[in-house]
Amino acid sequence: MVSQTQTLLPAVERRMFALCDSPDGVLQSAVEYHLRSGGSRIRARLGLDASFALGLPKRDATAIATACELLHNASLIHDDLQDQDAERRGQPAVWAKFGPDVAICAGDLLLSAAYAALAALGETAAPVIAHMHTRVAITIQGQSEDLDCAKRADLSLPEYEAIATGKAGPLLSLPLELALRLAGEGEQVSTALRAINSFALGYQMLDDIADADADAIAGEVNAVRIMSVAGAADPERAVRDRALAHLDRAAEIAQSLPTTIPDIVSGYIDMLLHRAGVRKELTA
Repeated sequence: MVSQTQTLLPAVERRMFALCDSPDGVLQSAVEYHLRSGGSRIRARLGLDASFALGLPKRDATAIATACELLHNASLIHDDLQDQDAERRGQPAVWAKFGPDVAICAGDLLLSAAYAALAALGETAAPVIAHMHTRVAITIQGQSEDLDCAKRADLSLPEYEAIATGKAGPLLSLPLELALRLAGEGEQVSTALRAINSFALGYQMLDDIADADADAIAGEVNAVRIMSVAGAADPERAVRDRALAHLDRAAEIAQSLPTTIPDIVSGYIDMLLHRAGVRKELTA
């Protein structure tokens, strides 16, 4: 049986492309190249899942999913340029294919389009747009700290976790937060943020395991390197254990969220662990 989320995802895709339409041939090519490069659309899916669980109309669900997915992809284009990562999703990153200047413009266009997506909410748009700005601002600060701390060899695990949470958590939590606000459940936003911050941290640590060698060469912040410097006998195992603890914490915090939101969060955790093969390996 096809879920409501799966049914509405094509509409979200069409909306993203429509909002990023540009008369500039090179810029348009770069945006379309990136958006067609793949990606799991986790933020769009989470926005749709949460919206339907909370009884929001399709208009609101589409606006939330589109805005959050556009923000995420804008951050990817800019991150790749700042980190000088030449590949994204198995192909040249936007900056590597079209040049740094085009990449900056493409990321900016996606960022601007995200705010336009929320304008479809009509009279309820203003406070939601303001809330989105606060999360974007925290993400930018996290990225700035991440770039600065990449130069440090003495970065501690608590410092790493604070930076990774600030960089990854706000935009991942945003679709759930916006759905809660529009559903009149604004008092639950802080709980959602705490749950998704823990999820994002576990997510980032599992990514760090996969990227450990590449990050070591590039000199980027990585939890495996931090655990190694700290003297862990098996740094990868230590990071996996820590990641699992954060994911378990996310599921625990989410239990107090309304309707079926706890099940939705648990479902995303299970999906992440399945893709990484983590639980099977840890319990073998």
